[in-house]
Amino acid sequence: MAGKKKIDGANDSNGNWGGPRPNSGRPTLGEVINIRKIMDEHIDVDLVMQKLLERIESGDHRAIELFMKYRAGLPKQEIDLNTSGEVDINVTLKGLISFDDD
Repeated sequence: MAGKKKIDGANDSNGNWGGPRPNSGRPTLGEVINIRKIMDEHIDVDLVMQKLLERIESGDHRAIELFMKYRAGLPKQEIDLNTSGEVDINVTLKGLISFDDD
């Protein structure tokens, strides 16, 4: 339970202090395989690819983007954490909140 605090020495068998919880996180590999199997039974992959090709040939940018994401993958995203110049990291509550009518 979010926000729940564990008391020292308390034995709380009802609380879950980490680990998997029902309906949370990514689906298991078995669930993914089952979903793929169901989709393959009901959807003609060749038809889907033909429709995607038709949309790409008509210039549909979203279809092109979808194809490229799955074919080539998304580019590696990099975040630059370096700063240039002087940065004031001293933050006060008074500096964040102003009660003036200005």
